[in-house]
Amino acid sequence: MEFQVRSLTPNIGAEIIGLDLAQPISDETMAAVRNVWVDNVVAVFPRQEVDDDQHIAFSRRFGELELINMSALQMDGKPEIFEATNLDRDDNIMVDDNPVLAINRGNQKWHSDSSFKRVPATGSMLHAYIVPGPDDGGETEFANMAAAYEALDDEMKAKCDGLVVIHDFYWSRRDINERAFTQAERDAIPPVRHPLVRVHPETGRKAIYVGSHAREIEGMDFDEGRELIEFLIEHGTQSAFTYAHKWQVGDLVLWDNRSALHRGMAFDDSRIKRRLHRTTLAGTGPTM
Repeated sequence: MEFQVRSLTPNIGAEIIGLDLAQPISDETMAAVRNVWVDNVVAVFPRQEVDDDQHIAFSRRFGELELINMSALQMDGKPEIFEATNLDRDDNIMVDDNPVLAINRGNQKWHSDSSFKRVPATGSMLHAYIVPGPDDGGETEFANMAAAYEALDDEMKAKCDGLVVIHDFYWSRRDINERAFTQAERDAIPPVRHPLVRVHPETGRKAIYVGSHAREIEGMDFDEGRELIEFLIEHGTQSAFTYAHKWQVGDLVLWDNRSALHRGMAFDDSRIKRRLHRTTLAGTGPTM
């Protein structure tokens, strides 16, 4: 099955046109799709007519999937699906103090999915079911942290190489009243160590590996480490390295957590409906 590729920005993002994900796809075509994804960090498959089972099946063509280990955030009967939404099971807008809504609002910070796990995610794939209007916000923004690393000067590269960062899910949620998880679920994701500069196993490119889950730099004064983390996030998310996806119903977007940060952009979630379903490609081993 042939497809076309359209570059979305000079540094990140490609749209794959002419591929129907509801139809069988050969191994040869999948290999070509994977190359486009890895090379461009973000791959967009516009306006696909697939259901959750087809979404899961297509995701598995890229590797094993993570199961969502927080029951409040997983779809009933489909633990492979994380519901990024402000809607309940009947597609009504959640009440404002719903703990799940608070957790999803936390995803408006720049982050890499599952960086708070010892074996972090390889990639993630979002599928749009209900989206805000064209002027209502709710885009998802992505940053190429490999291109951002390459743009650092030699002095900053030398400073960053070899440093270790502590990632902690509850650090990223420190400013909300987190009530969505059981104690057992909290205990299952203790703080973990990752390199500040991560080498991509397929491309060999180095990427800055920080985000909202990054709490501190090991062996560095806390405030000094925070200053470096914040500098690197700000550097990596400037417009030269980013792409913001404006959702249409059916869009499916795949990104590489090994070299990208992303965030859900704000919208009026007390009034406007939004439902996206995410699968997560499991990592293949620890980063250290």
